[in-house]
Amino acid sequence: MNQLTRLRTALSGPQDPRQRLLALSTVVNTIGMGIFLSTGTIFLIRSAGLSPTNAGIGLTVGSLTGFGAGVLIGDQADRRGAREVVIGSMLLEAVASVSLLFVHSLWPLLVVAAAAAVGRSGTGSARGAMIGALAEEGKGAQLRTYLRAVTNVGLAIGTIGAAVVLAVDTRPAYVAMILTDTITFLIGAGILARLPHIPPTRSAGKDSAEPKKERRWVALRDLPYLALTAASSVASLQYFVLVTGLPVWIVLHTTAPRWIAAIVLFFEAAIVAATQVPATRSIDGPRSAARLLALSGPLFLVSWILIAMASGPAAWLAITLLLVGVVVHSLAEVWQAGGAFELSFALARPEAHGQYQGVFGLGYGLTEAVAPIVVIAMCVNWGKPGWIVLGVIVAAAGFVCALVERIWTRSQAAVEAVPADA
Repeated sequence: MNQLTRLRTALSGPQDPRQRLLALSTVVNTIGMGIFLSTGTIFLIRSAGLSPTNAGIGLTVGSLTGFGAGVLIGDQADRRGAREVVIGSMLLEAVASVSLLFVHSLWPLLVVAAAAAVGRSGTGSARGAMIGALAEEGKGAQLRTYLRAVTNVGLAIGTIGAAVVLAVDTRPAYVAMILTDTITFLIGAGILARLPHIPPTRSAGKDSAEPKKERRWVALRDLPYLALTAASSVASLQYFVLVTGLPVWIVLHTTAPRWIAAIVLFFEAAIVAATQVPATRSIDGPRSAARLLALSGPLFLVSWILIAMASGPAAWLAITLLLVGVVVHSLAEVWQAGGAFELSFALARPEAHGQYQGVFGLGYGLTEAVAPIVVIAMCVNWGKPGWIVLGVIVAAAGFVCALVERIWTRSQAAVEAVPADA
């Protein structure tokens, strides 16, 4: 009965009204994200008139232009207060979103994509600082897991809207999609504006005798955290396997009908949203988070082997293999995301969460930029062996994350064991 009670409490969400506002803002914002992720590139090609090559170049180069912005903006969130910085970043994302309606060539796309990348990086790192400030003592993992579940609810809803837009496939439908995405940024920022000011967590080292420059960029000098960021970035390739590789794999290499590509993505988002909280409620600190992260790797490998086997057999068997593979992938994603999310906070210095989340976002941003090339090359062009090799790589990255946590824990224990007057 106690287990059931705890599960119901987790599923009901946080009781703190500030955390509820954050969750509401998150679900609204991710609805727009879900719509745009599924239709944004197609909008640029079908409605804005760009070639597939220019659309890809514009989005990739624009994203790389914003590379590193998250660290700077996250540091500002630590020093000025996270609420205002998150709201400002979301407003920049809103401006970039609506500006897409005026893009019809490569160079304007580069400018808009760069602005969107800066806003996205800033929102991610400053939001991390906000989560760190709003989480109750001992309940940080529970809040972060709940927000992860809320994110997938929004993405699943957005995916349904994207399917409608793609079915209609007209300029007005794509314009409505862009405006909806823009409005979700504005509404999400408006919801956060109802939060009280969150005091800064860092004061530029005024209370310390150490030089200011030596103390400011603490996250960039934290070797265990940098190692975690690097390994987690490799593991995060799993996000792009389903979004980028699987649809192309289904269309070009299986006998399954094309519409299955949309169905499996919605199926995966729905499973993740439903299982994120119960599947990760065992996370109560860095050690349990590292354990789940390590276990996720072998599951990804099993999932991708099943998906690879869908190439060749009859349609009904291909569909069965794809669906089972996506179910396994969904559980692995829940463990990997929950574990990495918890470690990104647990291994960070609490007074610099914004800066640390900015550094963690650097790795994800680089992965996001190179993922299309890597995933297409391995999973589509190389074929079945590519799926297996990529699975081994992602599994190894998960084990490295767990190893980093173990080394970090031992180093913390060694520091705590040293007498204060030593």
